[in-house]
Amino acid sequence: MTTPEKLSKHILDEAADWLVILHSGEVSDEQYQQFEQWKNQKSENTLAIEQVQKIISGLNELPANLSHQSFTRSKNEFHQTLKNNTLLSLIGLFTLTFFLYQLPWSKWQADYHTDIGEIKNIPLDDGSQLILASNSYINVEYTKQSRKIKLIAGEIYIKTAKDPYKRPFFVSTSNGDLEALGTQFTVRQEKKKTKLNVYEHAVAIHSAEPAREKIIKQGFRAVFNAQHISNAIPLKNDQPYWTQHLLVVENWPLKKVLHELYRYQQGTYFIDPSIENIQISGVFSLIHIDQSLEAIAHANSLNLEFYSPYILHVKK
Repeated sequence: MTTPEKLSKHILDEAADWLVILHSGEVSDEQYQQFEQWKNQKSENTLAIEQVQKIISGLNELPANLSHQSFTRSKNEFHQTLKNNTLLSLIGLFTLTFFLYQLPWSKWQADYHTDIGEIKNIPLDDGSQLILASNSYINVEYTKQSRKIKLIAGEIYIKTAKDPYKRPFFVSTSNGDLEALGTQFTVRQEKKKTKLNVYEHAVAIHSAEPAREKIIKQGFRAVFNAQHISNAIPLKNDQPYWTQHLLVVENWPLKKVLHELYRYQQGTYFIDPSIENIQISGVFSLIHIDQSLEAIAHANSLNLEFYSPYILHVKK
């Protein structure tokens, strides 16, 4: 087995790059998946990460009253300590401790989640139906007083059941709470906003700050954040087709279609700017993403150039 002393400079450089990105506090779900792919490509990659993890495991003995500001250290210095394969300096250890606070613990501890490309049905105790979209994370909190789903990330479809105890049904997001008024709806949590589509009855949006409420009725959608709730916007689809593993689009720009497809696909993509806004219409599979990409390319005279199984460049 390769020992830590034999790890190449190139491998340590890559490991350092990934650790800085992963613990920056701004890592996307796609970047996290790409990191996992890199780590599992070969044993040397895993060993490079494990060296740092072993050092981190000793941080519990450090003083607990140190300020986060004292943990700051430049990427170049972090690289150098890894390259030299020496013990990290005290400041370097503090930096890693600070980074640990940025890890997505809430996702890792979620009651239910889906992998990229997975759609999962989850029966709830009261008979309500819940479907998790790809790469989604939730907690379920049922009490004697209320029923609540906490949407940590991703998208969910809910069809509420009549509760014999007449408990209200809420969906909690980072931008505010949604109260189901006997309904079918989807909620999608994005980085800075939440999207609501109502397919039956109505949903009340309760934004976080300032306290504000707006009721969105069947056949409409709305977008909101902690400060603002949009006006109701008519829905173009009468059902959430993603629950059937389908993406149905009408005159969507290419960049939006690819964004939606890659919510269900490992890897990343690049588009030539000149073709980003080509209008796309059609029905595409969320199970066979490669076939969907080929269909789009064929219909619009596009070239798909794969640099690896996980990197796609879309060109004229």
